[in-house]
Amino acid sequence: MNSSGGALSAIPIALALAALFQGGCVPKVGPGVADPVERLEGDGPVLELTYMGTGGWIIRRGDEAVMGAPLFSNPSFVRVGLAPIEADTSTIDRMMDRFDARDTRAILIGHSHYDHLMDVPRVAARHVPDARLIGGRTTQNLLGHWSGVMDRVDLVDDHVADQESAGSWMSYGGRLRVLPLRSNHAPHFVGMELYAGTADRPRTEPPGTAAEWLGGETYAFLIDFLDEDGG
Repeated sequence: MNSSGGALSAIPIALALAALFQGGCVPKVGPGVADPVERLEGDGPVLELTYMGTGGWIIRRGDEAVMGAPLFSNPSFVRVGLAPIEADTSTIDRMMDRFDARDTRAILIGHSHYDHLMDVPRVAARHVPDARLIGGRTTQNLLGHWSGVMDRVDLVDDHVADQESAGSWMSYGGRLRVLPLRSNHAPHFVGMELYAGTADRPRTEPPGTAAEWLGGETYAFLIDFLDEDGG
């Protein structure tokens, strides 16, 4: 967030947003609101944060917005462990209709487990058809030829910041840019990450079980909303 002449502080907001989009899975909490849960005001446009459930957020400033990949299907614990799972398109559509997703420039995908990626094809195709998908190689390959959105994935490979590289910004819409940060997935239990691994070639059909939604590469994201002059 650029804070020139305003009350919004770039560093605290940037760190807070980076924390929101850490790649680790979080406990599932169903969406309870469809309105912004936070509004940060300064001299420029208001920054709005709207929680969508699980890892889903819409972060908007003026007419620019970015989305964290939501999960609405929420298969049961038993199904995740023992049975096939799939996106519940009717639930996705019903829940997405509650939110103001207009002007969404990009969906941020921190890693590729089912609770971050399974609902993305429906969200992207039906509800934010102009948004780009920002993620890693495994994300792109799991979406594959079957999803209809593989060609909308912007790979972070050449942009990632880590201990050895400052990385480079990925720009969207003129006043929004995203910096991918190399991260690690938190262990699920006793130091282990479930469904780890990478997908090395595009799939021709959707993953059928939770175990087939491999975690892949893990990223956090730094979001920067720019002023009209691009500063």
